[in-house]
Order: sequence, then C-alpha cells, then structure tokens
Amino acid sequence: MNNYFLKCDISGIQSFIFNVPSDGATREIKKRSIFITKISDGCLEKFRQKFNSQDLYNGGGNFYVRIVSESNDAAIRKFIADVQKSYLQLDVFPYFAFIKDNGDDVGELLLKVNHEMQKAKLQRPLTAGLLDTELPDFGNIDIRKLNADINGQVPKDSYGNFLDFDMISAKSEGDDKLAAIKLDVDDLGQLFRNLSENDYKTLSDALKDFFNEKLRNLIIDKKMTQNIYVVFSGGDDCFLIGSWNVIFDLAIEMRNSFQEFQEELKQKIQLPKKEITFSAGIVVVPAKYPMIRLTEEVEEALDSSKRAQNKNSITVFGKTISWNEFKNSQEIAAQLKMLISEKGESGSLIERIKSSNIGFDKLQKKAQDGYINIPKVWRLKYYLRNVKEENKTEIEKLFENYSQAIVKTFLGKDCVNPELYPIAARWAELLLKKPEKTN
Repeated sequence: MNNYFLKCDISGIQSFIFNVPSDGATREIKKRSIFITKISDGCLEKFRQKFNSQDLYNGGGNFYVRIVSESNDAAIRKFIADVQKSYLQLDVFPYFAFIKDNGDDVGELLLKVNHEMQKAKLQRPLTAGLLDTELPDFGNIDIRKLNADINGQVPKDSYGNFLDFDMISAKSEGDDKLAAIKLDVDDLGQLFRNLSENDYKTLSDALKDFFNEKLRNLIIDKKMTQNIYVVFSGGDDCFLIGSWNVIFDLAIEMRNSFQEFQEELKQKIQLPKKEITFSAGIVVVPAKYPMIRLTEEVEEALDSSKRAQNKNSITVFGKTISWNEFKNSQEIAAQLKMLISEKGESGSLIERIKSSNIGFDKLQKKAQDGYINIPKVWRLKYYLRNVKEENKTEIEKLFENYSQAIVKTFLGKDCVNPELYPIAARWAELLLKKPEKTN
C-alpha cells in the first residue's frame, strides 16, 4: 500500500466571484460563492469514493487529504486528470498536487505539497477532448435554500429576499458606506508544524468551527444579522461585507472571541508558546463601488497587515496598526464624536487631527533620512487655540498624548502608535456624517 498527502487548490476564485455588476451583487456573489464550494466538495467526494482517504482540511477553496491506496503515482495522476476534465472550460479550475507520505509530521508535509502545488499551477491542461462528465449546474443553484451555517448569513427583508449592498450601507451609522474585511490566521503552516496528526485534526476542526459556528453565533448575539453579508467563511479565514460601522465593531468582537477560543483550545491540545493570531484588512467604500476593485483593495490591505513585523495587525484607511491600537482608535473616535455631537465642539477638530497626519508623514520621511526637528511636533498644540473652554482640558490631554506618541516614535521608544489618532479622526468623521437625502 502507498500513502499519499494530497492538496486541491481552486484558482481564479477572486475574479470569478466578484466580477459582477453592483446591482444585484448580493445574489450573484452568493451564487458564485456556493458554486465554488460545490466544486471543492465535488472533487473531495470523488477522492473519497475512489480511495481510502482521510479528510484533514476543507475550506476556502482548497482541501488536504491523506490517501492510502494500491495505486502508484501514475494512477493517481490519471485519476486527477479525469477529475479535472469536468472543469476545463471554467474560469475557475481545481489544481492538485500530491507527495508520498513517509511519516513526516504534518507541517513538513504541508511545506512539501505546497511546493509541488506551485509547479502544478504552471501546467493547466488543455481543453481538447472534454467533457466526459457533467458540469455542475451553476444556473440552478437555489440560494433560498442555504444551509443554516455561517455562509447562509445574508441580510434579508421580511419576504426572505436578499438585501442589496445599497440597502445594507443605508443601515450604517453616520455615513452610508460599506466596509469589507478580509481576515486570515497568521503563520498557519508554522502553527501546524510539529503537531501530531490528531492534534492537527483537532486544531483544524477547531479553526473551522470558529469561522463557522462561533462567528455565526457572534453575529446573532450582537444583533448584526441585518448588517453583515458573509461572502465566505471557513477553514482559517473569512471575507465579510456590511454596514461600515458594524464591520469595524465586529472586527474587535472577533478579536476578543478568538482570544477566548484560544484559551479553550489550550485545554484540548498542546499549542505552541507563541499566541495564535490573525491579521485583517478593512476597506470603506460607497455602496455602488465595483466589487472586483473592492476585493483587490481589501486583499492589498490584508497583505499590508501580513507584512507587519509581528503580523497580528489590522490595516484600515491605508494604515497598519495592532489590534490593541485599533481598539484604542475606536475609543478615541467615540470621544471625538461625543465632543462634537454632545459638547458642541467644532467639527474642525477632526480636520485638525486628520491634517496633522500629513505633517507627521513628512516628519517620518525626514527621520528616515536622519533628520528631525522635534519642536515642529509641538505645533500640534496650535490646534487648541479655538476650542471651547469647557472642553479644553479633555482636548488638551488628547493632543498631549498624540504629541508624546509622535516624539517617542522618532526617539525610538516604545509608545502608542501615532497613526491611531488620524484613524480615529476618520472613524469619528464617518460616525458623524449624515447621508444626503434624495427626493
């Protein structure tokens, strides 16, 4: 008997799912997302029927399985080619890679099979001589019969019809904008490295449960079901679109829930000493924003977070900060909103903080070139000249903290990231802005 470790990776998912018109996008995106799941599940089922296989992971358009078979390498390749015949004419396509399983730990197997996958993706089969099997019927996917899991989380009206993105954005507080968030567990390959097969399966199943049942319950418990549209969630990542302020709040709630989830997981398996973390990217756009551009921008934001020194970050408004700093931004945004909406402070306070970031970026560039004139940082206090007397102490403390953060950053000292203040100002601006009414 031969032992194999196999991976399936469906390519072209992003452009396939999101290259749709803005009008009616919620229905079309969901149909296409389900279609991808049907391809993945269909391929996996064929391997289950053909071989003695053990599922290790299935989610996000890819899966891993162990195969025990009398078949040799050539027979496995032939079977893969037969499976792929059903999809040769599609924009999305399942690639396969496999290696011999000689008893390596799961982390080592993942490294090796992913290396083989890179080579496999350079060799898409030609379309000649198809189709021996029937294509999945994309046109007859019934989105009204979604299973009661996280991917069935779509805002609906009282008749069960999907709300479109302009209706979801209209539910936002303040400005009627959408936000998209892409979130992904950090260093998953390293996390699985050196785990036993049982612990790997436990961790894989636990992550899948977090991004399915736990996330679904969180959305329900926080009364966000009419604001959050789940494009996909499962495995170790998720992609959500929704009312902008609810997406921001949910990001923080997910971070808190994930830390609790990790403590529970420690009772089941021996985890690495390093904390399990995830990174995210958020983009805020108008409701009619092209979906394909939205997904490209949120992917870029996530990539920025993944490139951060310690990952475990979130990128929003083009700035990458830690999760704790994102939480601090939320608190400062609420403070700024209160100062303006309840204490009569001028909205120019927000503009002063936002514009100060332009000067900060210039100072940062000079610091990188070996020059900094620290006294210029203190000109931030110039912004205090016109504030209401009753608010002066509170605002002065806010700007003092901001100034100190900038100075300590340039002196190379540990401190609060100054970037969170302009982020908070933009956050507050969105909370305060009233959408224009149309006749």
